[in-house]
Amino acid sequence: MPKYLKCIFSLALEQKRSMFLLVVFLLISVGARLTEPYLYKVVVDTLTTGLINRIFLDSQIRTLVIVVIFWFLLAVIMNFTGARASHLSWYIGNRSSQKMHLSGYRRLLRMDYSKHAARHSSRLVKIVDDADVSTWEMTNWWLGRFFSAILGFVGMLFIALSISWQMTLIAVSVIPPTLWFIARHVKKYEDEQKRVNRLWEEKHEHLADQVLNIVTYKLNPHEEIFMERQKKYSDTAVEAQLELNKRWRIAETLNPDAFARFLVLGTGIFFVQNGSITLGTLFMFMGLLNEILVPLHLLGDILPQYSRRAQQIERLISLMSEKDGVVQSAEPAEVSCVKGNIAFDNVSFFYSNNEKDSFRIKNISFEIDAGETVAIVGHSGSGKTTIMMLLTRLVDTTGGAIRIDGTDIKNFRAEEIKKHIGTVLQENAMYNETVAENIAYGDPGASRERIISAAKQAHAHEFIGKLKNEYDTLIGERGIRLSGGEKQRMAIARAILKNPQIVVLDEPTSALDSITEKKVQQGINMLMKGRTTLIIAHRLSTVRHADKIIVLDNGKIIGIGPHPELMKKCPTYKKMVDLQTEGFLADRP
Repeated sequence: MPKYLKCIFSLALEQKRSMFLLVVFLLISVGARLTEPYLYKVVVDTLTTGLINRIFLDSQIRTLVIVVIFWFLLAVIMNFTGARASHLSWYIGNRSSQKMHLSGYRRLLRMDYSKHAARHSSRLVKIVDDADVSTWEMTNWWLGRFFSAILGFVGMLFIALSISWQMTLIAVSVIPPTLWFIARHVKKYEDEQKRVNRLWEEKHEHLADQVLNIVTYKLNPHEEIFMERQKKYSDTAVEAQLELNKRWRIAETLNPDAFARFLVLGTGIFFVQNGSITLGTLFMFMGLLNEILVPLHLLGDILPQYSRRAQQIERLISLMSEKDGVVQSAEPAEVSCVKGNIAFDNVSFFYSNNEKDSFRIKNISFEIDAGETVAIVGHSGSGKTTIMMLLTRLVDTTGGAIRIDGTDIKNFRAEEIKKHIGTVLQENAMYNETVAENIAYGDPGASRERIISAAKQAHAHEFIGKLKNEYDTLIGERGIRLSGGEKQRMAIARAILKNPQIVVLDEPTSALDSITEKKVQQGINMLMKGRTTLIIAHRLSTVRHADKIIVLDNGKIIGIGPHPELMKKCPTYKKMVDLQTEGFLADRP
């Protein structure tokens, strides 16, 4: 069984009560449908006998009345059970798609940072969204349509064989070549559908890029150029899909309905003529024929979408089965609190992508005592941010070990390490939620009082109080309604609320003006108080007063010590200080 079918059936079977009721209603509905062709036979045979004899006996009239009443009751039963079965298949489909969506969302959250960096975020989101919709559709197709059709097929096949095995064999003779024809085209166009799916993803990526970077567009308005680019992506995807759908429709040229009806009606006339069956039996068999051929008709009808939906589910299954580099130890250490001692022991990091080898650091070793403030400086690309990523386990070392209080961070529980390290970055994620909710990402269970206290310590309470709804103000997507300094102070409040023992500051003030920097620095000072702090910064005002400074160059440590010592012993550091302009440590030209 294909992976996508195992997935949708396993999700459906988790809903035991709903599945049980669905099966009951489907059996009743199919049973009612199986009875209907028999009523054709009774009515036609009764009418035929009466017309031939030119008189309708009382018994025949009673038979017709009873059949009409029973037919009405049968219609009520079919309508009710059919409606209930449809509702249940929708319900199961929605629950299954919800579980698929949440599983996909959890996978994206847990997936390695390096995998996120290597792929467009909109493509990852689209994989989850597509699988969500496809699971709903597949569940409805199989439980609401195919299952019912297959039950009808099996039931009608037994009845048809009991009526005339010759006519039954003639009717089903069209099935094997039709299945072969359809299967041949499914296999032939499967790879082509994968190519078309990638075109849809490229169209989605381009659109997402433009919307996410709307400020750049607004500052450089070239609407027609962007529209023309999007139109090209859209046209390419649509034309490729239409061309593929046109090929899928070739499968419908072998119409089993038309051939089967022709064969059955043609042979049935002779069977009626020689007295082998009655005219009513022929009508009954023609009614049975609908059920026999419904599964093939459904398959031909949804074939183009079926292949696409199946692949969309399998893409998410494939994504979820990928192995991550950052994984939890089989026997993680139980760590309830940390003091804040950090040790890098011959740490190396290297990875490559398809385009070029990415940055590496080589055999770096240093120690930070609990409560100590250490700054890391170096030219762009020297490895400063890589050290932050390694310490927070966004990525794992490819050599050596990083220890906190003597415990290798790879032995911490996967989420535990993040509880002990607070971060304030150059650009901090803000969500289209309230101020309070954004700060509460540091501790989702925090009370309003703790949130306000953290904001006060971060020197954010003052500007929050001036907002329309204060802590209940929505800040917009990526915090667009706040200034850079306001977002930084909220990020500091978030870190204070988290109350970590280790703080990592990755150039948190580099993009701010001097006045705003002073306000943000006040919050940073509160955050650093009593905590082990690792600062990655270009601002000399932050670097100068660190307990010690680590100088990186091309992935290696070339100097370590306090500011005065490095000014004497490290030419590279001295040159960076000498090139300082207006509070910045300049990069190489």
